[in-house]
Amino acid sequence: MATNASGREYQLVVGKQDVSALAIGGDGNLADADFVSGSRLFMRVAQINGINYDGGFQTAEVLRSGRRSLEDGDLIRHYGSGVWTYDFDYLVENEVMLQTLLSLATDVADCTGTVTISPTVANTTGDYSHGSTTADNVGIVLLVAPPTTSGLEADDQIMHSAVLNNLTLSMDMATDAGRLHASGQFYSGYKPIVKDSGVTGATTAVNYEKGLFDFTTMTVGGHSMTVSAFSCTISNPANRVAWQGTSAEADGYNRAGRYDISGTITVKYEATSADALADWKANTNYAIVLNDGSNWEFNIPNARMTGHNIDFADEGIFVEIPFMATAGTDGDANLAVFKMT
Repeated sequence: MATNASGREYQLVVGKQDVSALAIGGDGNLADADFVSGSRLFMRVAQINGINYDGGFQTAEVLRSGRRSLEDGDLIRHYGSGVWTYDFDYLVENEVMLQTLLSLATDVADCTGTVTISPTVANTTGDYSHGSTTADNVGIVLLVAPPTTSGLEADDQIMHSAVLNNLTLSMDMATDAGRLHASGQFYSGYKPIVKDSGVTGATTAVNYEKGLFDFTTMTVGGHSMTVSAFSCTISNPANRVAWQGTSAEADGYNRAGRYDISGTITVKYEATSADALADWKANTNYAIVLNDGSNWEFNIPNARMTGHNIDFADEGIFVEIPFMATAGTDGDANLAVFKMT
């Protein structure tokens, strides 16, 4: 008799898909070799979400004349011609996992050192067509079912050929001791597969516990600031393209949407941050720089302030400054420079 299972028994594995072994839109019969070597890792999240299946259905309701209620044939539904998504919120603890997520979001193949998001990077996209064996940046999301005593051992849930549409990197001094969080959404035009994946050997190592309190330089427009919170969102959306096959799954993707880097920085309101208000009114570019002097950096060289919100709290006065990264006046400057090693 099977025992009752708990959501706590599921494990989340995320990694890069090795398209030379499993092409975009491949059969999804997952094996260890379908992951890029070294990228198959447990993502230890506080709460595992399920894959969102709702978007995989295309539905319509056609209420026919002479009727006030639906008949069975009036509810039109097709499964396979939509998209599936997976949302996560990860308290970062592993360097390779963080670099993998950054790579999947930015479309930069190697994020092990300094990652520069130039206009060339933002305006160039890889081959995401169905059957592609050259795309560098598609991922696999695997929900590993509980052990055999639950009776669910054949119910691993596999989302393959997935694009990371957005990634938010955030830190707040009042949350998890200022530690870095990574959150985002995977997106796939291919049906998730439920079966025993046979994947083995996923690991995780607690080797990256950086956060807000590790920065030694924190400046906005060259002014030193006391920062209480920071977030940066990379938005690099994919679009499902047409359909193929008997189940009408995607004919791959394109990444033709706007490539945005935006965020907010919250600082103590004092003379230096008051100067930032003048920049906002003048609509001038300014740099946001957070670093530890060596291996940990967020650099937005040409930010434009998009708001200015002052919080007159009992514990102090703080100003939240939302921003958007730009390529500078001439359009050829870097949008962002990251270093996470």
